[in-house]
Amino acid sequence: MKKLESWKKEMTSKARKIFLNGIVQGVGFRPFVFKLAEELNIRGWVNNSSKGVTIHAEGENMDCFLQRLISDSPPLAKLLMVRSEEANFENFSSFHITRSEAQEDADVLISPDVATCQDCLQEMSDKNNRRFKYPFTNCTNCGPRYTIIRDVPYDRAQTTMSTFPMCESCAEEYQDPRDRRFHAQPVACEECGPKVQLLDSAGRSIPGMGIEQLVQGGILAVKGLGGFHLVCDAGNREAIERLRKRKERGAKPFALMVRSIEKARQEVLIDKKEEELLLSPAAPIVILERNLNQANLLPDNIAPGIHTLGIMLPYTPIHHLLFNGPYDFLIVTSANLSGRPLVYTNEEALTSLNGIADYFLVHDRDIYHPCDDSVIQFIGGEAVYLRRARGYVPLPISLTSSKLKKSILGLGGDLKNAFCLAAGQRAFVSQYLGDMESFETMERFQQELESFQRVVNVTPSVIAYDQHPNYQLTRFALEKEQPKISIQHHHAHLASVLGEWEISDPALGIICDGTGFGKDRCIWGFEVLYGNAASYERKGHLEYLPLPGGDAGAKHPVRMAYAYLKTLLTDEEWTKTLPLWQTLSPNERKILDRQLERNIQIFQTSSAGRLFDAVSGLLGICTEVTYEGQAAIELESMATLFFRQVNSGGENEETEDVSEYPYEIRLEGDEYILGVAPLFKAIVHDCLNGVSRGKIAYRFHRTIAGAITALSLKFQHNGHLALSGGVFQNKLLTEAVLQNLKDTNIKVIRSRALPPGDGGLAFGQVLIANEVL
Repeated sequence: MKKLESWKKEMTSKARKIFLNGIVQGVGFRPFVFKLAEELNIRGWVNNSSKGVTIHAEGENMDCFLQRLISDSPPLAKLLMVRSEEANFENFSSFHITRSEAQEDADVLISPDVATCQDCLQEMSDKNNRRFKYPFTNCTNCGPRYTIIRDVPYDRAQTTMSTFPMCESCAEEYQDPRDRRFHAQPVACEECGPKVQLLDSAGRSIPGMGIEQLVQGGILAVKGLGGFHLVCDAGNREAIERLRKRKERGAKPFALMVRSIEKARQEVLIDKKEEELLLSPAAPIVILERNLNQANLLPDNIAPGIHTLGIMLPYTPIHHLLFNGPYDFLIVTSANLSGRPLVYTNEEALTSLNGIADYFLVHDRDIYHPCDDSVIQFIGGEAVYLRRARGYVPLPISLTSSKLKKSILGLGGDLKNAFCLAAGQRAFVSQYLGDMESFETMERFQQELESFQRVVNVTPSVIAYDQHPNYQLTRFALEKEQPKISIQHHHAHLASVLGEWEISDPALGIICDGTGFGKDRCIWGFEVLYGNAASYERKGHLEYLPLPGGDAGAKHPVRMAYAYLKTLLTDEEWTKTLPLWQTLSPNERKILDRQLERNIQIFQTSSAGRLFDAVSGLLGICTEVTYEGQAAIELESMATLFFRQVNSGGENEETEDVSEYPYEIRLEGDEYILGVAPLFKAIVHDCLNGVSRGKIAYRFHRTIAGAITALSLKFQHNGHLALSGGVFQNKLLTEAVLQNLKDTNIKVIRSRALPPGDGGLAFGQVLIANEVL
């Protein structure tokens, strides 16, 4: 087997058998081959198989044919391998497309779902076209892929479209190699395809698409590509508040779907890279900063306390049809109750969403793989996945410089879970599945694990799992028959980044997140590690601080702040802080004092996430957490708004001194310890002297960025520094670290194809397990 880069040799044989592997099914590859063969007078055939695409080619222009197969392939295709061998000359008179072949050893990549293309949108808007306003218009260049496939090869019979026999007109398009719908497996029209239906809360059919109901302030459950969304008019404050309460959403921000880029610019700042991403076939949610230079029209309860909005463009025909209404912005949020998996069947929607949605826009094309929207933010000029799902899964991560010894399953973690199936030189990370905190999410995990194995053709012989003894997935692993390998959480983060960059030599990593079970049974989360997939050493960490109530205590940032200061300050210094605890009742303070004195339900943590939470609570920015990461996110927003004020030239006393707060780095044994007592003393001083929360928050971010920089420079290395963990989804912090290290000999590497948070954990687990085998 030859890599694409090796294709330089001119082919002189009159007959060749050509094998292509990668994303070559469902992307128009066979009609492309057919047209190219006709153009170059090549005769023979092409077909799909369980291993990709196979071509038998005869003719004099073989060298040009082979080169153009690679250089001119369809935009959605991705060639990973091309192999050619001599074949018997059979003297074909023409070139044709033959039936697909099923083989036992399947090895073909499935395309992610693709946003509706411009050609299909044009047809939908043409009153004379038979697909005018048809909600399921698609072609070879767009539409559902992964979410509807049951098995490979990617043919209609293997998808949830198998129950819709094509009408004569659709069949004619499907069978014509010159038509852009040739073998587009979901091809359909009003006559033969799926149908959309609007239902009221009692399940009765009513006319329309739900537009009138949205205008009147109703909440609509809409079945999309990978599951249901809950939708309402983003300009209607009351509707948003109703949705927030019914969904038990707390203060968590809602995503917005916007009619167009031009309309989005009224509310957010969009640069060229962000625009390209919004308009890309993947069409993810992109986190964008609000445009503060003009009057914002949208209600503030869309994203309370946040300086950003999550924006996406319509990516299915149904979405485009919904924008026939008078609004330009819609709330489009995943349809699930807090802590439960995404709803994706009509039956479940009508029961579990009853009382949340007022109306239901359903259809009869089944979803086989539930898949949430992907979320991306540009940090330091690079796209960073906050959630990797629709539009990107099931694309693999290629291991071009190594090969796995066995097929391995990495289970990931219990939070923001995505698992990884890997074999040979490919690792397939699943879509985001959520938190494994309920029976329903564990059921969904097992369902997806089983079906994903068929799609990627990997059956694991080894299981890698997180060392946390109380994880649901730890219990799941221990019940399995396969050999099992437990992996330290932050080691997996380090290995994941190094694996993406295909770096096998040991490197320094700074891993900052919320929770990871440490070797000393403490809660780690601000770790300086040196190592690779084979092994690691802990070279430093944030000093241990008391966390009342463990993970449950993370929902109360003020209590954390209280415990931190009670531990770090002298009695005299502590007494001065008493005016800062107005939000804590006397009884709460009494309980906390007793816990700290007697060490009851007090957990020691070096967590960076909890450090940010405590500062947020101390400043009164977030005193009670209603969604994961809220305290740190709101702290970042407060700091960023101050930073923008500084950069805009709005100089005043507040913007004069924005230097780092003091901290200490001390050596204890072989480890560097980041001490934060000086930091908290300085913050308390500023709080008591009326310094603005924005300025304190900004100086805190600068301080932590400075501490990360100082820790990395302690090792006098000229190699790579891997940054990983959910805290590096903080744009302000990460960009400050990158700026600090810009002129050093250190090359900073970050996750590129996976989230820096726990969504990238499973890939690292796989790589570490492979070294253990």
